[in-house]
Amino acid sequence: MARRRYSGSNTPHMVEWIVGVGSTLLVLIMIGFVGLEVFADSSSPQLSITLLNDEPGIAPNEVRFEVRNSADTTAAAVVIRGHLGNEADPTQISEVTFDYVPAHSKARGALIFATAVAGKKVAVRAAGYSDP
Repeated sequence: MARRRYSGSNTPHMVEWIVGVGSTLLVLIMIGFVGLEVFADSSSPQLSITLLNDEPGIAPNEVRFEVRNSADTTAAAVVIRGHLGNEADPTQISEVTFDYVPAHSKARGALIFATAVAGKKVAVRAAGYSDP
C-alpha cells in the first residue's frame, strides 16, 4: 500500500475558513441593518418653508421659497400653497407640488400669482404630503 506524503501546509484550508467566516459576518451585519431600518421609529416629515424673495431676477408676481424636510422620513407629493392677501379671505391662491422632498434635504420652488406681490401680505405653507 502506497502512502501519501503529507506536506503539512494548511494554508488553502485556512483561506477558505477566513473567507467563509468573513462572508457570514457580512451577511449577518446586512440582515441586522435591514432589521433596524424596518423597526426604526418612522416619524412624520418635518416640513418648514423659508421665503427667498431677496434673490435677484425674481418676477414681480413671483414668490420664491425653499422647503426643508428635517425628519428621517421622505415626503412625497408635497403641496405648497401660497395666499396673497389675508389668508382667511385671500385675493389669490397659488399652489405647487413637489414629487419628493427627501429626508434631511431641501428643495426650491416658486409660486406665481396673477398680479405683483410687492407691498402685499404673502403667506406660504405646506398644505399636505403623502407617504412614499
